[in-house]
Amino acid sequence: MDFGDYRLGETDQLIALGTAQDNHDLALAMFRQARREILIASYDLDGMVFDHEDIIEALSAFARDNRLSHLRILLQTPDRAIKHGHRLVGLAQRLSSSIQIHRPAEEHQGFADAFIVVDGIGVLRRKMAERFEGTGNFKASIDGRDLHTRFISMWELSTPETRLRRLQL
Repeated sequence: MDFGDYRLGETDQLIALGTAQDNHDLALAMFRQARREILIASYDLDGMVFDHEDIIEALSAFARDNRLSHLRILLQTPDRAIKHGHRLVGLAQRLSSSIQIHRPAEEHQGFADAFIVVDGIGVLRRKMAERFEGTGNFKASIDGRDLHTRFISMWELSTPETRLRRLQL
């Protein structure tokens, strides 16, 4: 999908997503426009969506361009990311002051959906994390606020995912 004409915080259009590629394309377009904050709630970091060089480049640029920017990831299980050497994990290890990966607290484990909130207004949401059907919107004022609030409430009780830390030898 081509999102070249979509602007974060301006384009208010509900976008139907059906494939991993749709999810990847929308996430990439939003990541490239992010200025302050990217929040990702994921079961296992969706390798088919996030483990691509263009995503890593966009997130790296985001993290490096503004030292006050934050990329926060709530990850229910890191097992697949560890096993397959997910590139986003490597990026988080290199840029640990800007990119944080946490494990949700026990009471938040098992959330069924997956979502991204960019700068509090851009949203990608899948009601079933294991499926790629979902929606996105570059100006989802209400959903963006609600998902942001939900994410922050989960984040405040979460803990750093220690299994993803780089071992210093």
